Amino acid sequence: MSGRTDRGCAAAALAGAELAAVVVIFLSWSLGTYGSWDPQHVGPRAGGYVTAMGAVAGLAAVAAVAAAARRARRFAWSQAVVFGVVAAVMAGTHTVGTREYEQRQREACQAGLHASYCTGLTN
Repeated sequence: MSGRTDRGCAAAALAGAELAAVVVIFLSWSLGTYGSWDPQHVGPRAGGYVTAMGAVAGLAAVAAVAAAARRARRFAWSQAVVFGVVAAVMAGTHTVGTREYEQRQREACQAGLHASYCTGLTN
């Protein structure tokens, strides 16, 4: 009986740690993008942050497969759920991040920034 409780606690602990890592990565991108009052601040591209989230998703996928092979159902399901949540957050961050980066480039160019990407940008 204690073996099942330990697996459940380990599954919850790992899922919590993975989701906390994704929250930290997302907040890091958000602060880099929205954390400046400078009208010429473009912010970081979302790609590096999405890649970091992908590492967490990869860890969850490997853990889910390993848990399924060991017939630890709770652990496998929790990791599959974490993988799904992280994949959804990755997709959203990539979509919003790309849109925001392009919008901020336009705004920075309109505010007078002289950068190479300002020459071909239209309103």
